[in-house]
Amino acid sequence: MRKVFIVDDHKEITDLLQKVLRKENIEAETFYDAYSVMEALKEDCPEIVLLDVQMPNIDGIEVLKTIRERYPQIKVIIMTAYAEKYKLEFFLKNGAIDFISKPFKLKDIRKVIFNALERDGFINRRLDLKNIEIIGQSFELRDCIDKALKLSNSDAPILITGESGTGKELIVDLIHYNSIRKHSRLIKINCAAIPNELLESELFGYERGAFTGALTFKRGKLEDANEGTLFLDEISEMDEKLQTKLLRVLEYKTFERLGENKQLFSDFRLICASNKDITQEVKRGTFRGDLFYRINTFNIYLPPLRERKEDIPLLVNYFIELFRRDYVTRVKRLDEGAMDVLRSYNWPGNIRELKNVIQRIISISNKEEITENDVLFYLSLDGSTYRSSKNDSQHNMLSLKELEKRHIKYILKRVRGNKDAAIKILGISKKTLYNKIHKYSI
Repeated sequence: MRKVFIVDDHKEITDLLQKVLRKENIEAETFYDAYSVMEALKEDCPEIVLLDVQMPNIDGIEVLKTIRERYPQIKVIIMTAYAEKYKLEFFLKNGAIDFISKPFKLKDIRKVIFNALERDGFINRRLDLKNIEIIGQSFELRDCIDKALKLSNSDAPILITGESGTGKELIVDLIHYNSIRKHSRLIKINCAAIPNELLESELFGYERGAFTGALTFKRGKLEDANEGTLFLDEISEMDEKLQTKLLRVLEYKTFERLGENKQLFSDFRLICASNKDITQEVKRGTFRGDLFYRINTFNIYLPPLRERKEDIPLLVNYFIELFRRDYVTRVKRLDEGAMDVLRSYNWPGNIRELKNVIQRIISISNKEEITENDVLFYLSLDGSTYRSSKNDSQHNMLSLKELEKRHIKYILKRVRGNKDAAIKILGISKKTLYNKIHKYSI
C-alpha cells in the first residue's frame, strides 16, 4: 500500500486528509510538529510528505531542507496559508515538488497528491513554471498582490480593473501560477486585438466548412483552457452577441464548436480585465449587466503609477538592470534630481511608459549617471516650466489644519476607506479619527 505522511499542527486538517486518503486506499499517518515526523522518517519512508509551513518548534521550511538532504527519494508537497511570504520558486529551490495554498478544496489536494504519485517526470516538469516579478512596495500594490494570492485557489471569476500599462497581466500570472491550476495552461486572449467575427471562432473553435475560409478543423481557446485558466483581456470590447454566448458557457461550462452540434465541456477558471469602468458600459447598454455580475464575483483594482509613486525608484532600478543586459551602455543610475522628475511626472501610460523611457535612456545615453536635464529631455518636458511649478509647490505654505486634513484624506484613500488600517498608519484612536473626519468634513 502506498504511504503518505501528513504534517500539520491543526488536528482537524490532518484527520480530514487522513480520512480522504484512506478512502483512496492510501495509508496515511498524521503528525503535529516537526520533531515527531523527523523521528518517524528514521524508521519509515513514505512516498509523499504533505507538509505545513507554519508549525511550532521548527517550521516546515527547515523540515523540507532536511528531507531533501537525507531522504531525496521522498516527494514533499507544501501546504501553506502564507503564499505572499513563500513563493512557488522558493519551495521548488528547496526541494518541494509542488505546493497548495490554504484554504484548499479536497478535490484539489487529492489531485495534487495523485499527480505526485502517478506521473513520471513530475519533478522536472515543475521547474518550467513561470518566474513572476512584480516590483513595488507601496501599500496599494501589496494590497493587490495579497488579494490575488488569497483568491488564487478559488474557482470564482475575477475581474481586474485599472488603466492601461498598470500590470494587470502580471496579476493574472500571479493568480494562475499560485493556484491548483498552475500545471495546466494559462490561455490569454486580448478581445480588443481580434475582430469580433474572428474572436468567436478563436474562443469556440470550428469544424471544417463551418464558414467561408474554414478549410480545416480548429480547437478553440475554451477547449485549450480545460483544467487551466482563461484570461480575457479588455473584455469590455466584446460585442453583445458574443457576451450572450460567453454567459451561457459560464453557466454550464459547455459549448459547441462552430459548425458542430456536439456539446463539449471545459473546466476553466475565468479571469477578465478591462481598462474601462464596466459599470458605466452597463449603464450605456454596451455591456450585459448579467455577464458583468458573473465575471465580477471578485474585483482587483490595480491603481495607476501616479497613485503609488513610492514604487517608481524600485521600478527604475529594475528596468535599468533589465536593459543593461541587452544594451552596451554606460548608464548605471539616476541622480536624485532625475528621480524627482520621474516622481513628479503624471505617467498617463503608467509602468509601460516608464519602462519605455528607461529603455530610451539606456539605449541612447553615454553617461554613467542620468541627471534631471536628461530625464526632462527624454520626457519631452520644458525644464523652465517644470522648475517653476516645483518652486511654486515648495513655497505654497499650508496651515497645520490643512496639512492634517490632506494627510488624513490621503491615508484614507490609500487604504480605500478601511478605518482600522488608517488608525494603524496614523497612530491615533478610532474615536480621534472619527472626530477628525467630522471636523474636516472628509
